[in-house]
Amino acid sequence: MVMPIYKPSEDELQARLGWCVQLRWVFLLVLTLLLFFAIKGFHFKLPLFPILLIAGMVLLYNCFFYLLHKGFFSRYKPSAKSLRIEANLQIGLDLLALIFMVYFSGGLENPFLFFSVFHMVLGSIFLTGRDIWYQAIVCFLLVSVLVGLSWFGIIPHYRIDGLTAIELWHNTPRLITVMASFTTIILLTVYMTSSISRSLHRRGQDLFDLTLQLDKKGTELEEANEELVRQQNLLIQSEKLASLGNLSAGIAHELNSPLTGILNFSHFIKEECADQEQVQKDIDIVIRETERCKKIIKGLLDFARQSQPEKKCHDIIAVLNKTISLVAYHKDFRNIKFIKDIRDNLPKILFDEDQMQQVFMNLIVNAQQAMVEGGMLRISAIYHEQRRVLDIVFEDTGPGISQNEIQKIFDPFYTTKDMGTGLGLSISLGIIENHGGKLIAESHEGMGAVFSVRLPVQ
Repeated sequence: MVMPIYKPSEDELQARLGWCVQLRWVFLLVLTLLLFFAIKGFHFKLPLFPILLIAGMVLLYNCFFYLLHKGFFSRYKPSAKSLRIEANLQIGLDLLALIFMVYFSGGLENPFLFFSVFHMVLGSIFLTGRDIWYQAIVCFLLVSVLVGLSWFGIIPHYRIDGLTAIELWHNTPRLITVMASFTTIILLTVYMTSSISRSLHRRGQDLFDLTLQLDKKGTELEEANEELVRQQNLLIQSEKLASLGNLSAGIAHELNSPLTGILNFSHFIKEECADQEQVQKDIDIVIRETERCKKIIKGLLDFARQSQPEKKCHDIIAVLNKTISLVAYHKDFRNIKFIKDIRDNLPKILFDEDQMQQVFMNLIVNAQQAMVEGGMLRISAIYHEQRRVLDIVFEDTGPGISQNEIQKIFDPFYTTKDMGTGLGLSISLGIIENHGGKLIAESHEGMGAVFSVRLPVQ
């Protein structure tokens, strides 16, 4: 599985760029105070017009970025590409404004030239890859060009009277030393901050990968816990069924004989009293209820005699189609529409044909009894090759089963039908588990029920 790649949050970068806009207001305020104290307090002679012009330009583009973040970005989420362009633009414009402001206020004689280092640090935070190195190269080239043009007299040199002696400008070794120091500091700053940024990025990547692994492990633990709970429930169910099977077998054998006697004598009385209408009605009730008891007894015996399946390699779809054909034209199924969604080339599996037909019949009859006013029964078969299991799904359009009831439907003798024994699903569950499979029930009230027979493919 390909792991997602960690990327700095776009929201985080957008917040940092917004913070940069706020910081620029502070810069403009500090610049105003510095100019005031430099002129009024220290009586420095500065070319105010170009400095104020640059400050005005900074004010204009900062207003633009402010409106961009408060207006456009608050309505439309910016892309990573647009944020990268904005970061380069903000750092680049600030760098140009600082260098030209320093140029008009002393150039290399102005100690504020080294504020460019601060911009390199900000650039390393906001920019990635080679962008910050491009900014550093532009900074170095621009300062070198301005110093060179000023040195050769092509453009004027603006010095600050009262800050430095005029001899410093003609001190060539000093100018070379300052330029070398400036270049070295800029490059070292970019290298160090970029290294730190990459290290933090890698650490963020590691934390991101660790978070994904923890999420994956958490999911696996949840699945394992669900499987453990299921196995515990199956164990409890198996123990319950085993105990109940032994008890049922004894009770069934004890009751079967007297019930047979009652039924035989009831038929004898019915024949002898053929001309007595009330006796006929009463004896019909006795016969009907006695046959119902025998049906329950038969279910108990079937439940108790759950034998190990005699597995053979069969085409389970053929058994399914055979079961459907047995009920499709029965009067109780006239208002039931069968829809089969069965894929081709399904593998043959090992199963007991008679037992599996009994399971299919139970599920189909249960679906019909749930749709008393008619409906649709969709039967599908899907082979999951990776898990090597075959799912045969019965999906009806009945009233569904509540979440409270669905936890009990596999319990012996639990039924919601007036004439049901409550053993059909219990027997079916035992058969499927003896085949190494699962019988899964899913439903919501008013949305029908889905029963899935999941069998292993060997």
